[in-house]
Amino acid sequence: MAELGKSITGGIIGGIIGATVMAIVLIASKVMMGLPKFADFVIMGTFVGGTGSSAAGAGFIAHYLTGIILGAILGAIVASVERLRLTSWRKATGIGMLYGVIVWLVFFLPIVMYGFAPIMMKMMGPAAAGMLPMVLGIAFIGHLLYGISVGALIFVATRTEHTSPSACSECAT
Repeated sequence: MAELGKSITGGIIGGIIGATVMAIVLIASKVMMGLPKFADFVIMGTFVGGTGSSAAGAGFIAHYLTGIILGAILGAIVASVERLRLTSWRKATGIGMLYGVIVWLVFFLPIVMYGFAPIMMKMMGPAAAGMLPMVLGIAFIGHLLYGISVGALIFVATRTEHTSPSACSECAT
């Protein structure tokens, strides 16, 4: 049971770090595209019910809560499924990347297509449709980085559960 708690805690911390990495990618990409730097968060915030000047704040809150919850879920999954336990950096990175892709496919794509796209069209007009491939590509990279962050932090939080210090060459240094 202690491993489950450590794994979920690692997932939560990884979710915060991963959401921050994603936020940096989103903000930088909007600046490079010549759009308002918080455009993604205004869109997310509008989707969750924020309006006017509160939309960006609501978007940040939704983004971080989602990152935390999904991180905790991965922590619970890898602690509960023996085959998925993160026993090496390589496995943590691989499982994390896979999780990032799954989140992008199962969670992000439906929301962007049926939630964010109509908001973007309303805000930006037809130009929003031309931006969709770039938005999807940037989001894919962001979700990979998110998954890697979560996987790495879960591994850090639980790695003493998997190996003894004498068996871990990385731990000895």
